[in-house]
Amino acid sequence: MNAQRLLLDGTIRTLPSDIIENIIWRLPTEEIVRASVLSKEWRYNWTKIPKVVFYEDLFDKCTNEIQLLAIEQMFGEYQREKKEMSSRCKLFNAIYQFLLLHQGPLVDFTLSMTGDMSCEYIAEIDQILLHLSRRNTIKKLCLISGCELPSSIFSFHQLTDLYLCGCSINHPPTLNGFGSLTTLWLKYVCICLKDFMHILSNNPQLKSFTMLEGGGEDTFGIINEDEYVTVNELFQCLPVIEHLTLCAWNVQCFITRVVPREVATSLVHLKYLYFEEMRFYEDDWLRFLILMIRSSPNLEKLKLKMTYDRREDERWTEDFDEDLHSVTMQDCSDIWLENLIDLKFEYFGVKKPNLDFVKLILAKSPVLKKVRLKVYKKDEELKWLEALLPSPRASPIVEISSHHLN
Repeated sequence: MNAQRLLLDGTIRTLPSDIIENIIWRLPTEEIVRASVLSKEWRYNWTKIPKVVFYEDLFDKCTNEIQLLAIEQMFGEYQREKKEMSSRCKLFNAIYQFLLLHQGPLVDFTLSMTGDMSCEYIAEIDQILLHLSRRNTIKKLCLISGCELPSSIFSFHQLTDLYLCGCSINHPPTLNGFGSLTTLWLKYVCICLKDFMHILSNNPQLKSFTMLEGGGEDTFGIINEDEYVTVNELFQCLPVIEHLTLCAWNVQCFITRVVPREVATSLVHLKYLYFEEMRFYEDDWLRFLILMIRSSPNLEKLKLKMTYDRREDERWTEDFDEDLHSVTMQDCSDIWLENLIDLKFEYFGVKKPNLDFVKLILAKSPVLKKVRLKVYKKDEELKWLEALLPSPRASPIVEISSHHLN
């Protein structure tokens, strides 16, 4: 329901002010802006909202005259005097006006910008982050920006949820920062291994960690500059982790030597594990995955996304020996997934899919309820089901389902 409909609904005006504020605060930022113009009673409600989202094309999308008027009234006369300003300049000025006039605690802040960032814009982001950190109220921060983040990003000591996309972090690990994170989400983020480990070790309360899209010929992911971190050191930084999502490319920083069969530190709280870009013909990745499963006795949900790279296809598919690369029951004889209830397996483009791992999970999971397969073509779906349905199962109630994209 948008702002106009809320205002037209006469019953909302009879509600207590705290309930009205709660309703308004749940609206998208642009809807709150419109409401501030359409009703005198709501004109300044935006100054108290605890959550705000700013995105670069906000002004370009607001082509309606009333919507433009709303933004101009909300963020001051300066916007009307600078019509020739770029949308990015307008965005920064809108943020400054908002921060200047905002009252009460601001707990959730999102800034989304696309494209290349010049030094002057990075300086603007630095000033905004410094202002937000000094408020000492921000709990959730989301930054979508194609730039190197300024050091002020480490000034948030009350932050519990951090979401970063498209940026890079390159600062001395002496910067403490954070310390209270329970959720860390990274996508298309470039970071050195030492900085990455420093952030993890400084946030022992981390319960949810996601790092997607890294490695290969991309410039994103964990950069290993002749540094070496063991798998056990990684696990020690995640003592209470419950939800873990990793891109397989990023695990190479922790398997530069022989992957151990077991580690001293177990992920006893881990309940959800998602591996993206997994490839079974990469032996080290497979060993790491098995180690993760062996070290997670309370794992409840496992999701694997298998893909293949056309650039690598000719190199390995002709010589691929399933007997050498397959997961065997003997290799994993000590694995027993007594709490696993859900397995999701996505397999796209691999010419010789290896189903031994799925068969292993079926045979080692006594309370497994669902195995969901997602493939690219219908003939692949039929081939999978034909291979898996007769397989031995430890769970008497497991259901195997599948669907294809084409």
